[in-house]
Amino acid sequence: MSYTAIPRKYRPQKFSEVTGQEFITETLKNAIKNNRFAHAYIFAGPRGVGKTTTARIVAKALNCENLEDGEPCNRCSQCVEINRGSHPDVIEIDAASNRGVDQIRELRESVHYAPTKGRKKVYIIDEFHMLTKEAFNALLKTLEEPPEHVAFILATTELDKIPETILSRCQKFIFRKIPEETMVKTLSHICRQENVDYEEEALRLISVYSEGCMRDAESLLDQAIALGEGKVETKTVSEFLGLLTGKELLELLNLGFEGKKGELRERIKRLEREGYNPNFVFKQLIETVEREFVRGSDFSDEELISAYQILSNGYREALNHPYPFTALFFTLFKLSYFSEVKKLSEVLESGLDLKVISKKTEKKTENEPLKAFVEKVEEKGDFVEVLPKGETAYNTLVRKLDKLEKLYGKPVKLLKPKISNGTKQFKISDETNRKLDKTLEILGAKIIEIRPKGEG
Repeated sequence: MSYTAIPRKYRPQKFSEVTGQEFITETLKNAIKNNRFAHAYIFAGPRGVGKTTTARIVAKALNCENLEDGEPCNRCSQCVEINRGSHPDVIEIDAASNRGVDQIRELRESVHYAPTKGRKKVYIIDEFHMLTKEAFNALLKTLEEPPEHVAFILATTELDKIPETILSRCQKFIFRKIPEETMVKTLSHICRQENVDYEEEALRLISVYSEGCMRDAESLLDQAIALGEGKVETKTVSEFLGLLTGKELLELLNLGFEGKKGELRERIKRLEREGYNPNFVFKQLIETVEREFVRGSDFSDEELISAYQILSNGYREALNHPYPFTALFFTLFKLSYFSEVKKLSEVLESGLDLKVISKKTEKKTENEPLKAFVEKVEEKGDFVEVLPKGETAYNTLVRKLDKLEKLYGKPVKLLKPKISNGTKQFKISDETNRKLDKTLEILGAKIIEIRPKGEG
């Protein structure tokens, strides 16, 4: 007896068996049960999520002789023939290879013939977006007013390529990618049915790699069973798919946070040598950070939030980077920047009281600022002689003489400062002279004396 591949063997035969599209299947089942099924539907969504499978179940339900609460029985002659792909009234067309206007004209003529065996003639057109503009136009009238015995189901992965004139004549269902948990549950059910020993993390790796595509996941499971000789183990699947285990991902994060350049670089180089996909490593790391954040781990929330931001930015950079593994290395090393913040946090949590130490200053009286105007003070017995710093200072101290006397506690005699001729003499220290000479030597410059106008 020939072997049947898992995707074909476990292909859903009822609405209730379709994985991850409950809203759509429930709506279709109720429409059929209550005789409210429309004449044309568009099933849009990514590959391998159940569009064509659901279309075949619809075809069975519309023609089933023993409909059970909207579900096909899969036992009557109608269901059996549709399952075999030999029913004359269920016509599947691949628009990728039959995309011209001539093929659509033939279809348009055939719809007027009554069903041969069943109640409904069902046309399932796969990759519908591949039709030419002329073919779309040729189908418009038929989609708008088809015969009562005809139903169209148009499956596509690219809804945006279908003209608005077509979309407006059909009911639309958008199929979603299969959630990871749902996919793991389905794969584990298949393993039990096949009497295959499995590790849940291995199934999770298959789910991650499949990116929401159930058909791909089932095909990969089939390969993993063959590779593992009847066992699905994490290590084997990890190497087979080029994905990291949960333990390896946590080790990478730890190496990044600890800033161990050598070990981190060697680990990244090993991943490159063994053919791992850097984009998938980034995705796995981000998913690990999310999982650790939700369920709690040895990392703090602040560390995980920073890791998420750093890894997300790194992933976007790596997508167009000529050396994506190098980008991965530097992105992970950036996590070590957080360690300094962590050290400070630990110091604060230890109860150490950190205070700002200010420099001691002498207590100043309210008249202390007056000293800024004073060049020289000399005691003269019963009074004090004060020499202001200049003419402006002299005028200021004259106005505040009473405060100045209060400051020194004696009568004050203000001396009139000498008025300069407009030039100012500067005295430069020997140390400053040496620095200036060195600077001039380095720059190859010299000092030019500039005199004011009128001076010799």
